Amino acid sequence: MPETGIDQINEEATPAQTDVLSSHLLGGKKKQHLLGGKKKHDEDKNVETEEIQHLDKGADYLTTMLLQQGVKETKTKSKKTPPKLDELKKLFVQELIDSGYVKIGDKGRTILTDTGKEFLDNQTKNAAMKVELAKLKNLEYRKSLERQDKRNQKKRKKK
Repeated sequence: MPETGIDQINEEATPAQTDVLSSHLLGGKKKQHLLGGKKKHDEDKNVETEEIQHLDKGADYLTTMLLQQGVKETKTKSKKTPPKLDELKKLFVQELIDSGYVKIGDKGRTILTDTGKEFLDNQTKNAAMKVELAKLKNLEYRKSLERQDKRNQKKRKKK
């Protein structure tokens, strides 16, 4: 019985109907048994590595061909570099200020506003409820395991 959908398609198709590209990438002609069934793929063989090596060879070939024809290799630079840690901190504080959760004091320090305090209180309550729920689920699970153990012990005693 085929293990994957591709194997099933390959088993149903005759050798003349197989996909040319996939048969080429997987190593040329497919070996067939006497009864026409496909030989099972070797478990130890890493197809991904072989495919990557095959594609790398093709890329190297194309690169050398283009270089021989005079096409110059160009290095592309990204237009925007990702922000550094200090920049990320500044962006985070700016978002808090824009949201109205904090404000800047006289000495340049951030001060929590009333809306910020309400938001943090709500977040704390939500987190506490999630922790309680997780504890209850864990307790329920442990009790179900205990019940299961008791049932198994009773079964062992009866034998």
